[in-house]
Amino acid sequence: MLLRQGDPATHVIVLESGSTLITLAGACGERTLLAVRGAGELLGELAVLDSQPRTATVIAAETCQIRIIPAAAFLTFVEEHDLLAPLLRHAIARVRESEAVRLELATASVPLRLASALSRLVEAASSASDLAVRLTQTELSQMIGASRNAVVNALKPWREQDWVRTTSSGGLLVRDIYSIQSHARTQA
Repeated sequence: MLLRQGDPATHVIVLESGSTLITLAGACGERTLLAVRGAGELLGELAVLDSQPRTATVIAAETCQIRIIPAAAFLTFVEEHDLLAPLLRHAIARVRESEAVRLELATASVPLRLASALSRLVEAASSASDLAVRLTQTELSQMIGASRNAVVNALKPWREQDWVRTTSSGGLLVRDIYSIQSHARTQA
């Protein structure tokens, strides 16, 4: 866990390599996947800019290399380089992305939601080969707003085609995201 929802905004993280999951926890502990971020992304800047607690949790989806920048140093850099307007545009783009994910969670089938979440992980990954997703099927189900059984059922034909495998740690190895996406669209 790189940043925790509700914690004070003491620093910003620059993600130099790897990928992360941005999640939001509900009152009963359920989690929703808001976004996936890859190398080059800035994490936690909004909370630092408005001096409010973190609104989401950031979890490493794979091995990450990060750089931590204290809040005061970040704010000084933003002011000295007149970066508030570009950061605002960046924040608006993230809000639009979150709205698209919310719509998908409300309207898409489980296979389509799962394929989309896996696609975001693959796009953000630092590796071009097979991607190991270090999330259990229960965690994936929470993040896409589905039951664990629905995720198991969505994964079954993908496993049979060897597009995805279960790892010994309980995660997944995504082997063919394009076939997964195509299959999920036909099941919608």
